[in-house]
Amino acid sequence: MTFVAAIVGPLEAGSRVGLQMPLAGTCSAQVVSCDDRTVFLELEQEIPEVTLEEGTVVDLFLSLSWGMYRWICIVSCSPGNGKAEVQLLDAPMFIQRRLDPRVGVGLPAEVCPVRSATRGQSHQAMVADLSHGGLKLEGAKQLRAGDIIEVTMGLSATLVDFVGTITLMGRVVMAYPSAHSDDFSSTDAHVCFLDGQQKAIAAVDHFVGQQLKCRWRG
Repeated sequence: MTFVAAIVGPLEAGSRVGLQMPLAGTCSAQVVSCDDRTVFLELEQEIPEVTLEEGTVVDLFLSLSWGMYRWICIVSCSPGNGKAEVQLLDAPMFIQRRLDPRVGVGLPAEVCPVRSATRGQSHQAMVADLSHGGLKLEGAKQLRAGDIIEVTMGLSATLVDFVGTITLMGRVVMAYPSAHSDDFSSTDAHVCFLDGQQKAIAAVDHFVGQQLKCRWRG
C-alpha cells in the first residue's frame, strides 16, 4: 500500500461523509473525487461560507458497516456552488463497531452534556440500539466527538420484568448529521460508556439479555 493510499484509506467517489465544523456543527457531503490528499466534496446542505473558509480545520467522517473512519482536514479552497475542497492532514483514525451483542430498541431518552463537571441543558433524543459497551443516539442536539454526556432512559425488558430508569455517562465516539431529522443541528451519535458504572451497566446487560432471549424464542 502506498503512503497516499494509506492516507485516503476507503474514501472514494460516491462516498457519503460527514463534516464536523468548529462553528456550525455538522453537515453531510458526498465525495466527488480524491486526488492524492485532496478530496473534492459536494455539500448536501446550505452552510455559511465563513464556516468553511480557506484554512479552517474540520473533521471528516466516513461510516461503514465494520466501523467509522475519521480524518483531520484543512479547507484548501473556499467553497462555492455547493462544492468544497479539503486536504487530508493525516491517516484516518479507525473506530471499530461495538463487538458486544446489541439490540435495536427505539427508546426515548434525555441527553445532557457534561462539561467540567457542570451539567448543561438536557434535550430529548432516541436510543436506536444498546449494548454492554455503548449505544447509538438518533436525533440528538449538536454533539461532537469527545463530548461527555449523561443519558437517562427507561428500560423494560418484558411486561413482567421491569428494569426501571437508568442514567449512564458516556463519551461520544462519533457524531454526524442525523438522517432522521430536518434540523440542521441534529446529530446521530455513537456513544461508549465510561468505566465505574457497574450497577447501571449490569441493568443494560440484563435488558439486552432479556431482549435477545425473547427474540431467540420468537
